Amino acid sequence: MPADLQHHQLEGVNGLSMHVAEQGDGPAIVLSHGFPELWYSWRHQIPALAEAGFRVLAPDQRGYGDTTAPHAIDAYSQRDFCEDLVALLDARDIEQAIFIGHDWGGAVVWNMALHFPERVRAVAGVNTPFRGQPPLPMLEALDSNPGMFDYQFYFQDPGVAEAELEADVERSFRLIFRSSDPADAFDVLAGFDTVRERGGVFAGYPPDAPRSVMLSQEELDVFVETFKRTGFRGGLNWYRNSRASWDWGEATKGHTIDCPALMVTAENDPVLTPAMTQGMEAVVPNLSRGHIEHCAHWTQQERPQELNRILLDWLAALPD
Repeated sequence: MPADLQHHQLEGVNGLSMHVAEQGDGPAIVLSHGFPELWYSWRHQIPALAEAGFRVLAPDQRGYGDTTAPHAIDAYSQRDFCEDLVALLDARDIEQAIFIGHDWGGAVVWNMALHFPERVRAVAGVNTPFRGQPPLPMLEALDSNPGMFDYQFYFQDPGVAEAELEADVERSFRLIFRSSDPADAFDVLAGFDTVRERGGVFAGYPPDAPRSVMLSQEELDVFVETFKRTGFRGGLNWYRNSRASWDWGEATKGHTIDCPALMVTAENDPVLTPAMTQGMEAVVPNLSRGHIEHCAHWTQQERPQELNRILLDWLAALPD
């Protein structure tokens, strides 16, 4: 990465001090990461998008990295996350941006397009689908049959998941960040349907698993050293406020996302499966699609060249 061309700044937004990595000039793109990640998860996309003529902003989102992590759980709703990004645009005097998000960041960018359409030129979800306002908050809807989202119930009790993830941060990331490459041997996310039954996210997995082949030790160390310093509470709090996020979404019930949109699926993601995107055109009528084979959940890091190609082709075709 041409770090000398990349600018890092702490920006006061929406009551937070937000760390933002920025590179390039031109139409603005905001990249929104997921759990447990950082702006650094987009390290392969930032220079490629900047070189294509875009101004790229990749924040550490609320609760992560060098951005403020409020203690209160009720400070972590989709409304808060979207208002953070609106405030970031205001701070940079940007009227509209293209928003691209992965994992939880995907939920944020779809909500940006739904609640703040005047600020969104186009939107792309990586792995994360948008299917409209659900009839119930997620945890209430899945209470009797959580399936692959069992882990989210494990995450609800403050302190429990933190203790497991923070006991050995490097081991946590060696286990969480796994690719679909056979050399990685297993994918912890594939066991997310039995987390409570097994007694933890990592229960039953080897204590000395090697790092994923998709990461160098230097890349892994960026996540490890950051989360050793910050802990995981901020990111876990994103899972603990689904009722407030659902309540906010009720005002948009039945609405569609009408701006140009892209859905990128990954063949082997065991949680956010390609099948979950079926029927999205009913609520996102101007939808384009991209698909990446032999890719699990961590798409930007496992298949960066393929993802960059899909994003750049879609961006090139956007109307002026």
